[in-house]
Amino acid sequence: MAGALASFLAVVPSSTSGHIAISYPRAQGGPWTSQHAKGVHAWIGFQGKKYPCGGYAKGPVTQLKAGQKLEVEFWTYGRGSWETFPPKAGAQQGRHGGGACEFSLSYDGGQTWNVIGQYTKTCPDIFYKWPVMIPKNVPSCTDSNKCLFAWSWVAYLTNQFYHHCANVEIQGSTAANAALPPLKMTIVDVKQLGQQQNTNSLGDGKGGRSSGPNATEIDRNLSGYYAAGGEVEKNGGLDLLLRQGGRAIKRHDHEDEAEVRYFIEKRQLGEDAAKKRLTQPDL
Repeated sequence: MAGALASFLAVVPSSTSGHIAISYPRAQGGPWTSQHAKGVHAWIGFQGKKYPCGGYAKGPVTQLKAGQKLEVEFWTYGRGSWETFPPKAGAQQGRHGGGACEFSLSYDGGQTWNVIGQYTKTCPDIFYKWPVMIPKNVPSCTDSNKCLFAWSWVAYLTNQFYHHCANVEIQGSTAANAALPPLKMTIVDVKQLGQQQNTNSLGDGKGGRSSGPNATEIDRNLSGYYAAGGEVEKNGGLDLLLRQGGRAIKRHDHEDEAEVRYFIEKRQLGEDAAKKRLTQPDL
């Protein structure tokens, strides 16, 4: 009976408190836009909500710079005003026991996503700001129709994937080797893409306020770890603690790892050499 109730609650977003979206940077479909979508805080797939970003119209444009610290804020209907921080005491939120959050950039309108930050277990939570850094060596992106910042979330207590985006413009590096980060965004539980809705990420299990962002993860997110040429190229991203049908799985399958390797080697060796190594990985 308890399991049936949980399943029911998982598919009925509350209009007052359930689920979460990003409020800073000001994202698409929020109450700060002229086209507020009531399901903006719901998961991809809810009532036909599309990947990427939910399928919403262009939102406000946030100006960003390479090397800038960006403090992401979350919002839900139970938070109160989205214009002030912190939220009112006792504000309700549907964080589903936390899970794994990633923050990514797209320069091609959401076709591809490059990770610039990750938090595990305690994310998301409306009572905290979640710092990430725009890598110092990303190139400029001046077309706000194609330049996007995204938050994605693999929840703990529900097999749901959230993806919410803000239109941005980025003043980037002018160096010849300017590049986007190599780590690709994790995407799970999206039926639109032919995926089964059977994956979650271990969280803190709390329904209310969490302990906030982990200090070690903050340091990693602000250190340049995720930048092209950073430690992510050698050590990879965080273990997102993914579980598929209750079984632990790796963050990336072999094809994803090959794609990351190709991105790195393309920058280091040139496109032709990288393609050769991709098809003959033992060279």
